[in-house]
Amino acid sequence: MKRRIIWGVLLLLTFLIWYTWMPAGLYLSMPVLLAIIGGILCFIFMAQTFADFTDMDEITQWDRYPKQWYHNMTFVCIPVAIVLIIVFAMHYGKLENEELKQFGERVPATIVDGYYRKSSKSSTYKLTISYYTKAGKQVRTQKDVDSDQYEKASKGQQVEVIYSTKHPSLVKILLGDEMVEEFTGIKSRNLTIKDMSRILEMPGDSILPALNKISYRWTMADDDSSTYMNESKKVFFSAEPRVRVTYVAMREGFMSMLEDIRNSGFKKEATDTTAHDNQTGSLSIYTKGDLKLVVHTKELEREVDQTDNSSIVAAAAGLNKETALVVTMFRN
Repeated sequence: MKRRIIWGVLLLLTFLIWYTWMPAGLYLSMPVLLAIIGGILCFIFMAQTFADFTDMDEITQWDRYPKQWYHNMTFVCIPVAIVLIIVFAMHYGKLENEELKQFGERVPATIVDGYYRKSSKSSTYKLTISYYTKAGKQVRTQKDVDSDQYEKASKGQQVEVIYSTKHPSLVKILLGDEMVEEFTGIKSRNLTIKDMSRILEMPGDSILPALNKISYRWTMADDDSSTYMNESKKVFFSAEPRVRVTYVAMREGFMSMLEDIRNSGFKKEATDTTAHDNQTGSLSIYTKGDLKLVVHTKELEREVDQTDNSSIVAAAAGLNKETALVVTMFRN
């Protein structure tokens, strides 16, 4: 009985150390390995608490010794240990997020490169990023990301990262709506016709903050202070304050805006006419009160790199075309 008490105390101490008292420097550097070690130690102490094997022969020569019910509890401990490994790993991820929320600094970064490897059993996605800390130190590091983040990334893309001032090796790339909402509080959504009519009445210095309340992360174009872009959403916005606003949407924003136009009460005032520019699709005009919409599609060209299995975007070299929806709003 005394030996079982000792094993039970060791089990309790191991769980407390791995779950509560683990130093941040350790679980940040090797969370998966620590979770596995913790699970194995818990398995050993849990099995001994029940079975109390006195020597290795009782284990290696299992069939030669009569067994009690508590010896067979060793097999029950195996799935419990696996569950503990998962619990430890998830807990360390939660602790990382809590530290970033408490000690995190958000800074701009550039995606330098990407890498992925797929197999029948698992997939690995990595992004290489470069950024400067608030202290001016340049950091270049490679981070594991999930498939959703990887698909949203492109080489040379400007993003934000959040790193811990307490443990600078802890850094996460703010890609994906769920991660952005967790660390910034911004719940991204698609821009709507109502948003456009509201922004139409705004002074120029209010437009960028308004866009960043709708979705993360809008920035002003380097060469044009009236143009705004959101690389993660693949959308663009330009404005002549209180005169006209134009929204250029691709991918999910394209279909969302079309649906919003149909449901917003605007009436089509002109039949489609094909524009002379062969890159511009049919043009439609809609009105609602004193508001007017001019809507057409346009093929946009963007440069892509020649790629292979270790690159970010699998596409042919040269120019890649995407169809965009262009919506301009103004008052009659």
